[in-house]
Amino acid sequence: MKDKIELLMEETGCDRGEAELALEMCGYEVEEAVRQIPRLLNDICALKGKFVRPAQNQHGLFLVVLNLKSRKVLRARAVMSYDPAVCAVELDAEWFAFEKHLYGCRLWDGSLPAESLEVEQRLAAHFRACEPAVFDRLRTAEADDVTAELTAPLRAHFRDQGLSLRLKKDILDLGQFQSLRKVPAPSAKRGKPSLGAPPEEDLLVLKITLEEDLEGVPAAELRAGDMVFARVVDGRDIAQYLARLFGGLTASGPVPIEVPVEAIESSPAGTLARVRFAVGVAGDAVVPGDKLYKAERGAAHNRGDGSWWRRFFKG
Repeated sequence: MKDKIELLMEETGCDRGEAELALEMCGYEVEEAVRQIPRLLNDICALKGKFVRPAQNQHGLFLVVLNLKSRKVLRARAVMSYDPAVCAVELDAEWFAFEKHLYGCRLWDGSLPAESLEVEQRLAAHFRACEPAVFDRLRTAEADDVTAELTAPLRAHFRDQGLSLRLKKDILDLGQFQSLRKVPAPSAKRGKPSLGAPPEEDLLVLKITLEEDLEGVPAAELRAGDMVFARVVDGRDIAQYLARLFGGLTASGPVPIEVPVEAIESSPAGTLARVRFAVGVAGDAVVPGDKLYKAERGAAHNRGDGSWWRRFFKG
């Protein structure tokens, strides 16, 4: 994965956070990401916000990443805490650094995991229910207008008219990189990861299981780019730490996380699936061929195309 990110940064001049997002949207296909990155990231809107509930002494951060063209919610992340230090991060920070800080705050004393998840779900639901005109306005809207757009649903969610919100809007624009150099021919190192081989030194692979579904997708039909639901069942301390960080571990135990399939291989024990949680963190699961799994297939898969980025640009 590190090779793919660095190659994309070299070819387009984008930063690490933008490269990660473009690869995620293009099903981790470097060549497609290089071709599409100027158009992809012209339409990406990142909303970084801080909010406070003074009466409850609760402080929060959120990050919402939207595709303004396809009107899709790409990310909705939030943290709530009794610790005001969570709001120490600057709204002018790069969205990638902002998200990293947000994730770290989830592990601090005083964090509120259940409330954090509710805020994420509320923000995602708000934008999924929005009229197309809202996404059109976001492209040119001032931060004050967007703040008003989100203050109302958050106040309604908490039933707290005292909630205050500050927000910064970023449009990720790589239009200046319209003239791209020729993409290098892919090598074995840059291809899809070989699951049977030892992982790269900087890649942490977690043991996972995939969520089954009686009306789901057969293991043999899973493809790179499918969205599946993974549970971290790795007993290592670092795995438990990351599972909690990603929202996949609660007081009741592991909960499924929606993640993209990065690669599929056959093995004597069944189908070997690798999913991607984040840069440097993947998960492997052996899925028996007679099982059905909960998976979201995009329109591209119906055409035999494994690049799930096309789901964001239908029509």
